[in-house]
Amino acid sequence: MGRVKVLILSDTHGSVKAWEDLEKLFDLSSFTSIFHLGDILYHGPRNPLPEGYNPKELVEKLKKYRINYIRGNCDADVDLKVLEIPEMPKISMEYFGDFSFILVHGEIFEENNIEEFAKDTHAQFIVHGHTHVSKIEEISGKYVLNPGSTSLPKNNTPRSVLVIEVDEETLLAKFYNLDNGQVYIETKWRLKDSELLKEQ
Repeated sequence: MGRVKVLILSDTHGSVKAWEDLEKLFDLSSFTSIFHLGDILYHGPRNPLPEGYNPKELVEKLKKYRINYIRGNCDADVDLKVLEIPEMPKISMEYFGDFSFILVHGEIFEENNIEEFAKDTHAQFIVHGHTHVSKIEEISGKYVLNPGSTSLPKNNTPRSVLVIEVDEETLLAKFYNLDNGQVYIETKWRLKDSELLKEQ
């Protein structure tokens, strides 16, 4: 298995600035895959307009890349049409190397207990957006990660994205601050005899 490098972002909410900051920080062609966890184009009735709000222009920028989308609560059927994609699942099971992931936007956790969800999944990691708060926590034996929001962060967290790097039996999660380009959370896991061990 070769090295895998995955970019995970969420909650752009129509912000062209958020995407342009991402393009300045990374060579997006260097990633094995890119996942957007939803709330792509619309700011939503509960949110203010983010800086650089221009859904139409953001569509044209996103279409230049091969992006895997997860449907968020602010995403509509018309978004699939303008993005020129056939479908946008609400949940996806993915493998990055030998590590298993559930990717979901996260609004289901407002009404459904994330602990029960974690118990019922066989994935090692659950990654979700929606809350606009970046985090890593262990719940019911699974690791729950949130990349935060690229446009409208909450709870004094920065605008951020998550980069997953897998090399053999090691997985490194790095959270990047979009305002200064720095890694502000970094955690490593290792697979040993099929057991997932957190190293830091």
